[in-house]
Amino acid sequence: MSPSAGGRLEIGDRVTGDRVVVVTVRGPLDLDTCPALQVALARALTVREPPLLAIDLSGLTSADSYGLTVLLATERHVRTAGGGLVVFGVGPLPRRIFRDRGLDRFLDIQPTLAEAVRRLEDGPLL
Repeated sequence: MSPSAGGRLEIGDRVTGDRVVVVTVRGPLDLDTCPALQVALARALTVREPPLLAIDLSGLTSADSYGLTVLLATERHVRTAGGGLVVFGVGPLPRRIFRDRGLDRFLDIQPTLAEAVRRLEDGPLL
């Protein structure tokens, strides 16, 4: 895990199985920290073709509209490229934010990494 320039957001990535890139996010996702996530996600999108991303939000402490926009833009990019994106480990606070803003209609949310990987490897997400 490497902290962002502000030192508050930590982002890590790894490949699990043959095809899925897991990006781990810990800390606040906001105007100051979302550029670091954008860079990490852009890098993760180049690892496999088509991109299959599982984003671990179990360490997310808060998210504002800038951070949420990064997640939605990444999901749109992945879908356009023929890949899939699943978020997992979403705690009660982020889950409420996602639900209140209607993001749970656009993001595939799974409880665990195993379920996220299974969802991604089973085929296209609709």
